[in-house]
Amino acid sequence: MNLDSLIDSLLSPIADKISNIIFCSVTIKGVEIQLLVALLMTAALYFTFRTRFIGLWGFKHGLNLILNKYKHTDIIKRKKKGEVSSFQALTATISASAGIGNVAGSAAAVSIGGPGVIFWMITAGLFSMALKFAEVVLGIKFRKINDDGTVAGGPMYYILGGLKAKWIKPFTPYLSKIYAVCCVFAMIGGWNLFQINAMTAQITEVTGGEGSFFANQSWIIGLAVAIITYFTIIGGIKAIGKFTSKVTPVMCTLYVFSAFIICLINIGHIPHTICMIVKEAFKPQALTGGMFACMLWGFRRAMFANEAGLGTAPIAFSAVKTSKPVAQAFIAMLQPFVDTVIVGSATAFVIVVSGVYKSCNGLAGIELTSKAFASVCPFFPILLTVMVSFFVLSTMLCGSYYGIKSWNFLFGESKIKTRTFQVIYCFFIIIGSAMNFKSIINLSDAFTLFLAVPNLIAVFLLSDVIMKELKRYCNKYNVGIVFNRGEIGNEKRIVEHSRKEMQKL
Repeated sequence: MNLDSLIDSLLSPIADKISNIIFCSVTIKGVEIQLLVALLMTAALYFTFRTRFIGLWGFKHGLNLILNKYKHTDIIKRKKKGEVSSFQALTATISASAGIGNVAGSAAAVSIGGPGVIFWMITAGLFSMALKFAEVVLGIKFRKINDDGTVAGGPMYYILGGLKAKWIKPFTPYLSKIYAVCCVFAMIGGWNLFQINAMTAQITEVTGGEGSFFANQSWIIGLAVAIITYFTIIGGIKAIGKFTSKVTPVMCTLYVFSAFIICLINIGHIPHTICMIVKEAFKPQALTGGMFACMLWGFRRAMFANEAGLGTAPIAFSAVKTSKPVAQAFIAMLQPFVDTVIVGSATAFVIVVSGVYKSCNGLAGIELTSKAFASVCPFFPILLTVMVSFFVLSTMLCGSYYGIKSWNFLFGESKIKTRTFQVIYCFFIIIGSAMNFKSIINLSDAFTLFLAVPNLIAVFLLSDVIMKELKRYCNKYNVGIVFNRGEIGNEKRIVEHSRKEMQKL
């Protein structure tokens, strides 16, 4: 038995058991409903309706902010505390989710649920924007600024700092630690395993498949990536932000452009493909349980891909140099749109329009995406391999930062403790390269989606705080349609009066 087989035989049964425990479900009229997925769906719908579809009316404002086309006019300029720019934080979170989560995850969704899943993935991505907005507001509002200028934030901190009600305050230390523990396991035991597994599968495929040198020695790829990852993440969020700000825009653009070329070559099949996606979204053939089961699988893949409701994005956005939490939340809201609506749907659409999904048997990951790319040009799988390699590296870099912040929350901030986590994290990269895809996707989904439990408890309980911050921001800067014009006009008059009084002084 080679090393790959030994690792897989030992860890795959454990991965399956953990997945079964976390993905507990109830069956209603023959449809199996996973409680975690239902919780995320409920949260996304709740905040979408409560903010009156902020993903629609707030999209342009978020775009203007990230492009520096909108300037805040404040009487008093507050000092901006943080470590990275808004763009660096956005690219870091996009790279953490827009990569393999959509390249391999979207392929798996189509192979299991059929073309109709694409419709529900896009729908979930649009609804997720409001949920992403809500948690990032809290992440920045309750972040902690350390003495050395570094920043720590995320659900751990807004659970402790925001939940002040007498009935829950005694439980907040435990709830925050539960999230931190879950995040450490998600990053070590699920996140990086999924990424490196997809990367090794693609490299093995383009170098000869079963005849490849890496066919039974994929741990070698894992070792190489682990070494590169380690020497990058020791630079902290600043180094990660600099890397992702350069790599992510190029890779996402190149990937979407490649998908566009494939669709252009298959342009005659596009009308039929669109009709089939919509038709099977409401009457899918690939899943038992009908439309509702298809919708649940689409939401599961989308929520895993864009991380909305999981509390990971607030950890990264807490490091942004800003004094305005709501402004950064508008920017963060763009992430689900980019990674799920654009990148994720591009992957799934290419697989369907090229027709390769018809020949897959059961679960398939990045191999299916590679096959779709190869249907147009033999060179495309090599290009995909290059893009996947960068996606994997940038994703694991950002994942390590999420894990480090959770680790430090549990064990304290010190160089030795940080290095300990980084070594463990990189070691599991090697392990992930040698496990089978089915175990990887179950384990990765389970660990990652369970983060929603402690996070959404806090986000729901602090929803009034979120709406108060949103209302104050919109009234002050005359943004959005959530509040009536009378309120905005009054606020503008107050600001103008204050400005005149300051000029007299």
